[in-house]
Amino acid sequence: MTEAPARASPAFAVRYLRLLADAGWRVALHVLPYAVAAGVITEGFLRLRIVLIWKLPLAVTVVACLHLAVLLGAHVAMLRAVGPDAAMPPVRHHLKVAGRVTGESALMLLVVFVAALALVGALDLVVAATDPPLNAAWPGLVLRGTAILATLMVMTVLLAGAVALAASFDGRSVGFARAARRLLVHSERTAGILCAVIGAGTLSAVLIAAMLHTASVQPPILGAALAKAAGYLFAIIALSVGAAAMAAAD
Repeated sequence: MTEAPARASPAFAVRYLRLLADAGWRVALHVLPYAVAAGVITEGFLRLRIVLIWKLPLAVTVVACLHLAVLLGAHVAMLRAVGPDAAMPPVRHHLKVAGRVTGESALMLLVVFVAALALVGALDLVVAATDPPLNAAWPGLVLRGTAILATLMVMTVLLAGAVALAASFDGRSVGFARAARRLLVHSERTAGILCAVIGAGTLSAVLIAAMLHTASVQPPILGAALAKAAGYLFAIIALSVGAAAMAAAD
């Protein structure tokens, strides 16, 4: 039987915010090393002046760090969502589900990467064929749009994987496809969580960057890496807690 579409109720937003307040700092303690690693690698990715194809391993490493952090954060948040009296399956169950979800998420992320590279390649062909003037703005706009779309797809894949792991907390084995279908059915909740992730990550990165600039942190690359790490940290918290909230709501 298919799930009926459900409207996002204020009750879910309240549960999400309560869980965020309760589990957010706990999630932060667990995922901080992953966020710092992702921030440092991202800064290196942006500063290296080499061909894009040779920087792809760095991008893959960043996504891998974020995936592991979101899975760990969702598990920690789910511990708070179900309460201390809930029966927990053996650790091997969580490891088995995490391994399966990682494989399924990796496949979907590969599709996203290939699609993004195909769009960039198509843009190169169009630019070569039309030979636009140097001050033409549309190639840059199309490239930024492709990057934004790919980022949204990566966040959605990470959220689906985290929901699958969190929903398997009670001993069930929820797959990536079922979790993705849940995100589609509860599309308003999914959009709300993604907006929270984007807002939290962007705002924290900008504020930390401004604070470090005011404090004249040297060298500048250190401040830039720390600002990106802060953005990743708050984005991971919002994403993993949102996955736990969605899993606990059903």
